[in-house]
Amino acid sequence: WSYLAAFSESVPPVGGPYVWAFVGFTSALHCFEQYLELRQLKKNRETKVPLELTGSVDETKFLESQEYQKDKRLFGFVRDWTSFVFDKAQLFLVTPWAWAVASRICGPGAEYSTTLLWFLILQWVEKPINIPFSLYSNFVIEERHGFNKMTMGLFFSDMIKSELLTYVFGGLLVPGLIWIVRYFGDRFYIYLWAACQLLMFAFMWIYPNVIQPMFNKFETLKDESLKKEIEALAAEVNFPLTKLFQIDGSRRSGHSNAYFFGFWKYKRIVLYDTLLHLKQEDILAILCHELGHWKFGHTLVNLIISSVHLFTLFSLFGTVMYSEVSKNMIRQFGYGDTDSVMVSLMVFML
Repeated sequence: WSYLAAFSESVPPVGGPYVWAFVGFTSALHCFEQYLELRQLKKNRETKVPLELTGSVDETKFLESQEYQKDKRLFGFVRDWTSFVFDKAQLFLVTPWAWAVASRICGPGAEYSTTLLWFLILQWVEKPINIPFSLYSNFVIEERHGFNKMTMGLFFSDMIKSELLTYVFGGLLVPGLIWIVRYFGDRFYIYLWAACQLLMFAFMWIYPNVIQPMFNKFETLKDESLKKEIEALAAEVNFPLTKLFQIDGSRRSGHSNAYFFGFWKYKRIVLYDTLLHLKQEDILAILCHELGHWKFGHTLVNLIISSVHLFTLFSLFGTVMYSEVSKNMIRQFGYGDTDSVMVSLMVFML
């Protein structure tokens, strides 16, 4: 204990104008968001169908939806305030301490291993907060309203798979990011941005083709009549449909979803099996919404906006990374005189 106390005292203190400005801004933003949630909660307590929806929405379904949204929102208050307090405690106590621990274990000059160990510690520090809230959300809120189909075994199986994927991708991407910044010097942000664009497109292929099949079973759509209707709809709007899938979303939830993926002329549509009990015209209406995003170029527009936003962030980061302002911010957030790429980036992104 004496060693631990001495080590903790050696961790630089957290505090200064940048820290308090960050705390003040995030606190004000959080309170404003909670105020908006309270306003919405008031609407969720209404029991009369809005005049605009009278005759279109069943009153029983409306009340069920109101109860569900109310329960989710009340749960969200508890979760959000707990996370807010935990995040601030983590800012002052945990994150700089975890960096000091990782630095002590890995030794000087070991930026790659120190950063990976730091992330690992932080990830496990958050588990006691995240897991109970996820369990309550699935097995109390969703269960109460008839949406949860997940077993406890499947919940933890998904969690373990997600953890392993995080370790694999994090273990590859974090060192790659550090290497780009170190290797390309002052103009690293151009190459970092280009690498992120390539990774984004790669992930758009990897997720539906590699990652999601680890969690869901993909099958060719079995309903031939529905298949023909969807193909006709796709042809009507010139959507380059190549395959139609259904997946076993009902293993986890009663919620429904549909989406498309693929590049250029090789698009595929995926329907959750929880949709298939609906009338064909209802399913087609849902797909019209998704195809509308494609037809009006919303996906491409969002990609361009994300790309410009990312380039702006990286170029600003490249401008301030080696400045005295950045060094002062790093010191005030409790990291001493480290020049770690990921510490600099994390503080900048705050």
